[in-house]
Amino acid sequence: MTATGGGVGFFDRSRLALSLVLAEGPASVGRRLVDHLDEWRRRRSFPEAAGQSLDVHAPVLNVLSTLPAPRLGGVQVGLLRRLEDEVRRRPVALLYPFGSGYRLETEDRGRRAALALAGPPPPATPALRDEAFEAAIAQATKSVGASTVHIEDLAGLAPGSVAALAHAGLRLILTIQDFACFCPRPHLLEHPGLAFCDYCTDPDRCRRCLDHSWRLEAGFLAEYRRLASEALRSARAVVYLSAFLRDRHASLVPGLDPARQHVIAPSSGAVAPSGARRAPSGTLHAAFVGAVRPHKGALVFEDVVRSARSQGREDVRWSAYGGGDPEILRRLRRLGVSVHGYYRAGSLPTLLRRDAVDVALLLSIWPETYTLVVDECLVAGVPVVAFDLGAPAERLRQGNGLLVPAGAGAAGVLRAVTSAGERREALPSSPVPTAARAAEAMQALYDATMHH
Repeated sequence: MTATGGGVGFFDRSRLALSLVLAEGPASVGRRLVDHLDEWRRRRSFPEAAGQSLDVHAPVLNVLSTLPAPRLGGVQVGLLRRLEDEVRRRPVALLYPFGSGYRLETEDRGRRAALALAGPPPPATPALRDEAFEAAIAQATKSVGASTVHIEDLAGLAPGSVAALAHAGLRLILTIQDFACFCPRPHLLEHPGLAFCDYCTDPDRCRRCLDHSWRLEAGFLAEYRRLASEALRSARAVVYLSAFLRDRHASLVPGLDPARQHVIAPSSGAVAPSGARRAPSGTLHAAFVGAVRPHKGALVFEDVVRSARSQGREDVRWSAYGGGDPEILRRLRRLGVSVHGYYRAGSLPTLLRRDAVDVALLLSIWPETYTLVVDECLVAGVPVVAFDLGAPAERLRQGNGLLVPAGAGAAGVLRAVTSAGERREALPSSPVPTAARAAEAMQALYDATMHH
């Protein structure tokens, strides 16, 4: 689950690169390499500190369970955008897994420094406690003098160790990105069927699902949920990306103090592209946007295109923007889908405008908790077709898209695409949350938490 800095041999890297070239195309691989280079440059901008101390006092230690790399997804994009603004307000300290241990980065008034901490990083197999994680937190808070620990994402972390932070005398703040409090599969995609589990609580069914990936002890999930609930209840503040996510956790974890639950939307940093939108052609341009993976609806999209082809529909051309599962991408190519592949964070609005996309398809089969891709489509003025699930549905009900009943499947999506083709209208660019607004709200929360 955790992305670290090494451990992949030359042969494995070469095989992965070839697979990506065949699935996404050489230009996509090039964009990935540029992001890796930017990530390396960012790390290099934090000089290694001498000894085991840092000349900075940061009252808050921000903790991420992965590398702070935009290529990894919306969690990382939203955090980095926010911290870029927060550092103007306060000294920032960020701890995350790296290589065989952890890396602590600090920035204060333009001065940057980094410290390597002993590992190992969070385990790949779900765990209830992680002593190395707890030790890294203790060392990092001591190094920067932090009394507040802000866990930015719970996925991949041991819930018992997160709960233990509050018992160790630290002020604990949690940001809930998904459903990692409820299940080690934070997107609730049930295996082997690859369908949304609908918040399953059947112990036998849950065990069969988890057994497809891990061999966990009997009773593991019940204890995992108990400890995660303890962490939520012991936190001084819990931040959710959307009202939908807050309300869903209120039902999944009874007894949460409403006064400690807060909604702060993340920011993609996307801006409206300059220039006029290209005039639409006679053929409707429908594009799947986001990671091409089963939980994001890639298999549904494949069925939509296959159905359109079987019906002889030549009035729609299909594209896919986003990297993902190489086998699915290769099948989409064989169906005639134009695969753009991986795109750099924040660039989607320009791509949608440049390529005259008429309608964007966000077909996640689980209830997304926010999704920055919606923001990027709204900024581009492109209407969205999505299933009536989760936080995106709440936002799209304001008139920026077409919602498909969750059980309507590919047939319902194709009907919605047809309806969009009949309307064929570009929307004005809509305002979306900014990093400055998120940073301001988070700073207010820090101030309130530290003074109570």
